[in-house]
Amino acid sequence: MTDQPTAKPGELVYEDTGAAAPLVYFDIVGAYGTMNGSIEIELATRILVPKPDGSTEVKFISSGRLRCTQNAALNLRNGLDAALKMLEQPVANAAVVAAGKLN
Repeated sequence: MTDQPTAKPGELVYEDTGAAAPLVYFDIVGAYGTMNGSIEIELATRILVPKPDGSTEVKFISSGRLRCTQNAALNLRNGLDAALKMLEQPVANAAVVAAGKLN
């Protein structure tokens, strides 16, 4: 067995699991709170429900639940803030918009 090189403190080791990780789309944070030191966030997605009279009713359904530590929530907030800053930057080329941006 070969020795694995040890990661330097602060280095993130990321293993890509491909399609095994779910993709969660949401429109709103439906509720949030804390319990026993953990952060709880309920994500909701907007749906349109057709009615017999031809009208449409708007509803929200649960699309995901986040449970994490305070440190994990701070990391999530930092990631969201960084992604939002990327959207604020002017784009010089429309092809770049279609391709998206990664950090």
